[in-house]
Amino acid sequence: MGILRTAFFLVGTTIGAGFLTGAELVRFFGGGGGMAYLVSCAAWCAQTAFFLYLGKKYGGFAGAMRALFGRAADVLSCALLAALFVPCAGMLAGLDALFPALSPAASVGGLLLVLLVTRGGMKRMSLFNAILVPLLLGYVVCTGGGGEFALHAAGTGKGLLYACMNVAFSAPAVMEAGRNARAPVRAALLAAGCIFVCGIFILGAVSAAGTSASPMPYLAAVGAHPLFFVALACAVLTSLASSLLPLLSACERYAGGQKNAAKALVALAAFLLSRLGLSGVVGALYPVAGVFGALFSAVCVFDEYLFKKHDERVHSRRQQT
Repeated sequence: MGILRTAFFLVGTTIGAGFLTGAELVRFFGGGGGMAYLVSCAAWCAQTAFFLYLGKKYGGFAGAMRALFGRAADVLSCALLAALFVPCAGMLAGLDALFPALSPAASVGGLLLVLLVTRGGMKRMSLFNAILVPLLLGYVVCTGGGGEFALHAAGTGKGLLYACMNVAFSAPAVMEAGRNARAPVRAALLAAGCIFVCGIFILGAVSAAGTSASPMPYLAAVGAHPLFFVALACAVLTSLASSLLPLLSACERYAGGQKNAAKALVALAAFLLSRLGLSGVVGALYPVAGVFGALFSAVCVFDEYLFKKHDERVHSRRQQT
């Protein structure tokens, strides 16, 4: 993938229903100021570039996990894939929160649409992100902004937790995208810049309108204009697809002749988890996913840059002896 296309793919994995409605941003950065959000985006950029690099070096998600963890790869892969049910539930809960009169038909319809999109694999997902993400970013830039932020470090801890949470949600898809990505660092920098600007515009609109107490503060700030729902559809489609695709790919690899039944169970589990509601998913499950993401990133960095090199030196000394 080209740099711009990779960047749009990365943005699509991160900006979902919770981000666009402002629910995530207000929960993590409502009182923290712009500096905390800047630190969060920088941490997200560094981790995302690292996982793109791993995917490029080892040939995608499965190859990277085998290279890093050996016999423990299957166990850790399952744990990482299980975490993907959380963003899936968040996207579906966001749809039902926006269209309460249509619940649960809204989330079921969104889930079916994304299942159709993911049938085309990573190539189709990348194409959809390249088309939809610019529309989403353009809408936010045109409608957001207006507030003021104090440039202090308050809330930096929450900001780092938020970055690690998003990395945990997107790591399998990012490593898979890294297989064919060009210039991972530049793509991650461009994506982080887009996400930073988008988040600041959303928080600015919420700050100017004084709607931070709303369950969906950005929607309350800009109003229920039809364009908002178009932008939300873009956000849900790209984010939900990037979370579902690794789960569906795992069904293809491991379920054999029962792959369709396994995919149906994955979709059902995501739907049932979404019954916690948007506030329940964001408030209860997202922080736990953030801690898991921080631990996972730390272990991967340690294994790639410290443990493996130490092991290679020991092996080289044994050969020389």
